[in-house]
Amino acid sequence: MHVPARGKERRFQGLAAGLGLGALTFAVYANSLGAGMVLDNKGLLLQDPRIREATGKNLGLILAHTYWWPTGEAGLYRPLTTLSYLFNYAVLGGGEQAAGYHLVNLALHTINVLLVFAVGRRLLGQVGPAAWLAGLWAVYPASTESVTNIVGRSDLLAAMATLGGLLMYVKSTMTGGRRVAWLAGLGVVTAAGVAAKESAVTIVAVIALYELVGLGRRRWGDLGWGLLATGIPIAGMLALRAAVLAGSPAAEFPFTDNPMADAGFWTGRLTALKVMGQYLGQAVWPWRLAIDYSYAQIPLGIGSAGDGLAVAAALAAAAGLAGLWRWNRRAFFLAGFAVLVFLPMSNLLVPIGAIRADRFLYLPAVGVLGCVVLAAGGLGSRMRRPLVAPAILAAMTAGFAARTWARNAEWRDELTLARADVETSPRSFKLHRLLALGMFEADPGHADIDQVVEEIERSMAIVDALPDARNVPETYYLAGAVYLAKGDRLHTAGGAGGETFYRRAREVLERCIRINEAQERREGQGVGRTKADAYRLLAGAYERLGDMDGAFRAAREGLRLAPRDPQMYGLVANLLLLHDQGNEAAVILTEGMLITSDAELRASLVRLYGSSTDPENCTLMAGADGPAINARCQIVADHVCAAAPDVLKALTEMGRREEAMEKKQMFLREYRCEPGRLSAVLP
Repeated sequence: MHVPARGKERRFQGLAAGLGLGALTFAVYANSLGAGMVLDNKGLLLQDPRIREATGKNLGLILAHTYWWPTGEAGLYRPLTTLSYLFNYAVLGGGEQAAGYHLVNLALHTINVLLVFAVGRRLLGQVGPAAWLAGLWAVYPASTESVTNIVGRSDLLAAMATLGGLLMYVKSTMTGGRRVAWLAGLGVVTAAGVAAKESAVTIVAVIALYELVGLGRRRWGDLGWGLLATGIPIAGMLALRAAVLAGSPAAEFPFTDNPMADAGFWTGRLTALKVMGQYLGQAVWPWRLAIDYSYAQIPLGIGSAGDGLAVAAALAAAAGLAGLWRWNRRAFFLAGFAVLVFLPMSNLLVPIGAIRADRFLYLPAVGVLGCVVLAAGGLGSRMRRPLVAPAILAAMTAGFAARTWARNAEWRDELTLARADVETSPRSFKLHRLLALGMFEADPGHADIDQVVEEIERSMAIVDALPDARNVPETYYLAGAVYLAKGDRLHTAGGAGGETFYRRAREVLERCIRINEAQERREGQGVGRTKADAYRLLAGAYERLGDMDGAFRAAREGLRLAPRDPQMYGLVANLLLLHDQGNEAAVILTEGMLITSDAELRASLVRLYGSSTDPENCTLMAGADGPAINARCQIVADHVCAAAPDVLKALTEMGRREEAMEKKQMFLREYRCEPGRLSAVLP
């Protein structure tokens, strides 16, 4: 087949531009491969048992449960994204090493860059402007939260489906015999997109906008086929999503993540417009970036001149969209594209789980930057200086690339992120808490405890006035741990003030428990996220203050709430030993050992038995690896039988009834425990 010289030249230009764009993307994001697993990556990648092995069972669990299962529920269903994590973890063998996940993200982003280039060629008509658009978008700094943050992969996959779907739809309108194939492809990528992230449903609006603007032949029959090809998989996914969510506990986003969710209608809409104005500012000047804008970084409503200016900017942009219709239909489509793909994250239609996030600009930035490329080209033409546009766009690309490279390095760990972002979002309680936690965990024994105290108190000061039902317990839990550490430092150094910090720890931990209980009442189910651990720390605070009865009550309550936690049994046993209640301590250690099978609890019990000065002590015998517990000793049998009812009760409540029945038979057969006490718990 003969290809005209002009066609060959265009193909060569396109190939060269594509290779250059791929090289640019990899070069700017190369240092992202050294970023760590931070924030939500820990829950979604390190705590999800479904991605450990590529089995049919795990595939079924991924399809049958929500995105955050089993650690929690957030009303999200993204099976394709979770499958991609399984691909990394089990198929590629990446396990818990972050580099492989980052490499896949970079590959996906590179594909998206090439798709933007292809869309740009279709819309802008020339290789040069399309390459500038794709190049700017490839290194756009706000996109780091989608590319360098591993769990931003849902954004990458949804964007790939939207961009690829638009291209497939356009192809379906241009070919006769292959229309069915292109429409089938459109259906497949739409299904993949909505299975990766809910926002991919906007592909329907995007192809409708394409026909409305008339960039193609504007045949409404084509649109009908396109809507059918996208509507069927979307309807199917919505039905599957509804079925999965119906079987999951109702998800509630914390008030502090998005205060708009609990605001009145008009207050919420005005706040959403204000935030959209802030996004506009960031879209054209994406230098100030942050991983969090939660309470109280963005106050509700309009309370300042800056807020009013942001709302005015959003409204002016909406009015300017109408003007673009008359000036340039391609610019109108690009701006409209940005609006449509942003709407699901805007909080303007319905509140979502975040009031604002840099990652929400990932796909909308394509439209914004497309308008920038057109504006630069128009300016150069008006000035009759052909090098003006390339100079402007080259400077922007270089600036974006430098900022993106620097931002990638900040994703190394949570402490680095928090230090970088707290200046951008200084009223975010989460960032101050994250900074305190990062400093505290980086060097627990030698951290600058005064700085840690300062940061956690800044976090508490932001949320302290909130009612318990709207507050979050994690800040107060961390504050309790920090105050205990500060008190211990002062006590060890022989200085005054340790008791003051122990009292502060007691106060904030009691507030933490009240917040947990308020959440339990609101949600009507489960145990608060940090309640058991708060009781554990509270027991330590009481002990340091000399209130041993309070310490024992708190430890016992913590054990009741967390019967699977070996630390709780050890804590209660230690408190009993401080009261010279050795037998009771042995019973608790036995109970914990039988429920959790924890080796350290067994070792503690061996040490306790070995500390006896009774010459008739029969609790231990020689074992292959040292002293072992003598099950034939009457003292050991008495301790086992004393622990047995609580062991059976705990195992039954945990859903381990079969194991409880086996343990019951063991208690009766080997230790000759009283049958009536056991049958009262487990008939």
